Amino acid sequence: MIEKMLIHKIATYSNPVEILPKKLNFIYGSNGSGKTTISNLIGNFDLSDDCLVEMKNSSSIKTLVYNKQFVEDNFSQSTSSVKGIFTLGEDSIQAQEELKKLETENQEKSSMIDKKEETIKKFDEEITSKKGLVMDKCWKLQQDIGNSFSNALVGYRKSKQKFFDNCISVYEKWDKKGAESIDKIKEKYDISFSKESQVYTKFPTIDITEIRTIEESDLLQKVITGSKDTPMGQLIELLKNSDWVKQGLEYIPNSNQQCPFCQQTLSKEIQQEIVGYFDEEYEKDCQSIKEFIFNYNTYFNRIESTLSEILKTTIPFIDTSKLETEYELFNSQLKLNNEELQKKLNSPSNKITINSVKKLIEEMNQIIEAYNNAIISNNNIVKNQKQEQINCKNLLWDYIVNELKVDLEDYLNFTNGKQKAKDSIGQQISTLKKKIQDNKTNIETIEDSLTSVVPTVTEINNILTKFDFKGFHLKENENQKGTYLILRDDGTNASSTLSEGEYNFITFLYFYYLVYGSQEKTGISANKVVVIDDPISSLDSNVLFIVSTLVKNLINDCKNNDNGIKQAFVLTHNVYFHKEITFLGSRKQFSKEEALFGIVRKKDNVSTFHIYDTNPIESTYQLMWRELISDKISTVTSFNTMRRILEYYFKIIGDMDYEKCINEFDGTDKIVCKALVSGINDGSHFISDDFVIAFDEENIENYKRIFRLVFYKLGHIQHYNMMMGVPTP
Repeated sequence: MIEKMLIHKIATYSNPVEILPKKLNFIYGSNGSGKTTISNLIGNFDLSDDCLVEMKNSSSIKTLVYNKQFVEDNFSQSTSSVKGIFTLGEDSIQAQEELKKLETENQEKSSMIDKKEETIKKFDEEITSKKGLVMDKCWKLQQDIGNSFSNALVGYRKSKQKFFDNCISVYEKWDKKGAESIDKIKEKYDISFSKESQVYTKFPTIDITEIRTIEESDLLQKVITGSKDTPMGQLIELLKNSDWVKQGLEYIPNSNQQCPFCQQTLSKEIQQEIVGYFDEEYEKDCQSIKEFIFNYNTYFNRIESTLSEILKTTIPFIDTSKLETEYELFNSQLKLNNEELQKKLNSPSNKITINSVKKLIEEMNQIIEAYNNAIISNNNIVKNQKQEQINCKNLLWDYIVNELKVDLEDYLNFTNGKQKAKDSIGQQISTLKKKIQDNKTNIETIEDSLTSVVPTVTEINNILTKFDFKGFHLKENENQKGTYLILRDDGTNASSTLSEGEYNFITFLYFYYLVYGSQEKTGISANKVVVIDDPISSLDSNVLFIVSTLVKNLINDCKNNDNGIKQAFVLTHNVYFHKEITFLGSRKQFSKEEALFGIVRKKDNVSTFHIYDTNPIESTYQLMWRELISDKISTVTSFNTMRRILEYYFKIIGDMDYEKCINEFDGTDKIVCKALVSGINDGSHFISDDFVIAFDEENIENYKRIFRLVFYKLGHIQHYNMMMGVPTP
């Protein structure tokens, strides 16, 4: 079946027109509005890159289109013969039953295939839904980190689908061992993708092999005092004020022989004893303290200078804040230690203790080593930047799939399960299709042995005779089996001398029987899409009703899934034909699911297509019937309406000899019938003076009865029932 049509940039369809056909499709439009463009597209007579006809199971469905192109292709007046239509003979009941059995089996298997394909479609929808959820999560992560890693994600940031596909691809190859932190990846990214990246020199670490020697000395705990050999020395020792006395000595040279402490006169002997107290050993120890302090400060000043240089060096990927903290602690401790050393220097007799900075230096060395590792990594990246960019991308994608691993794993398990089910169903479908094809081969073999073109000739000739087309007939071509000749009664070829009415009528009959047959020996039972475009466009009015009946047969077969007709399109400009073929019976309508009603309109040379839930076509003729049904009109109006209906239907539309029906009546009924018919003959407002017509309620009901019988006796009671809303059995 055709599921979708898109018509654009062809003929007068300047704007896109989309049609979603149903099983039955009734399309009305005036001549030149664009109907034939639709039928040509379905029949593949017109090709356009901007148009689309989307068909389900197109390989197993034949499309038959009746329009001008079909007539030209099959009834070219330049050729004398017409392809024959093969139909099944009726002399092999057993073979026909076998055909029916095979066809039924194929229909059942086709139905099974449809259900299985629906299941696959449902699985696909579930996969699509699942994919959408996971894809959104993937895309959210991309949005979160994308700006920070734009160069590493080139080609993936503008396509959600492409990003998702790569997530799946990477995840399936991922070793599932985790991933580096985003901060570390960012460091490598900044280096490998930076145009300003360069090689940096490593920082020196602090040599602490001598720090123990530098920081430790026995003098710091030694009580340094002078000689005890003199009475003054013994007194100083007793008072333990050697440091105080030592400091006072500095003032004696300027004290004018007075004691700097008590302002008493100092004898030379006492001065000599005091000076002698601070002997050579004392001076030596004091000098050692000075040397220790000098060496201490020299060593640590060098370390402080090294650290200061490191902190002054700017490297983009090095954060020196931690080292700065340790550096400040280091300097603070040195300051405290120097204060203690100064105390020792000023008071040699005191014991002091200084805190070691070895641990601080070791910690700073670890920080410096970390800096150097980063520098080494940077230098390696810079020296091999292209490869490092690739490595960085791989690390980033590992991080991405690691963050999404739960969702990706769930998605893959879900889709793999559904795919296995789809594969299994697909194999079942393949098996069913193989069986259907085998059945088709058997059907073709049986059809080839049973088909004949003769029955179609007989059927068409019977209809031609019945409807008074007696000047020509079809005959099987004895010189070219499988073809027909159109002959006059005298045996001459009539192909080039048929009237327009004859030509159009026989072409439609040919198409009608082709629907139920085939131009080849096989394919008679194939499924079909039938398209009929204005079958009464150029037909004489006296064949309107037989054409309507034949078209309704096709529609009913389609509606009931008979004879392989799966879908039907009927396009027409004739209101009455449209009403005839769309009538189902009183109070019956096509369901919205099975029938599409459309109108093609053309304005300013642009065709448009309008869809309706119910049949939109009504006419003045139909309104007259509505008036007749109504009980609110006068008897005179009712009589006039009946007369106009008979005139319009039988004379204008049907061109029928309605007068013959008068003789079908007797007595008063005959008089009433003649009154109605005479009204038609004499004009729309004149009634013969030979009859006196009383328009009372009783008489008008009698006229209505005769009005119905006219349709009955002329063989059109079905039309009467349709228009009057009479229930059909």
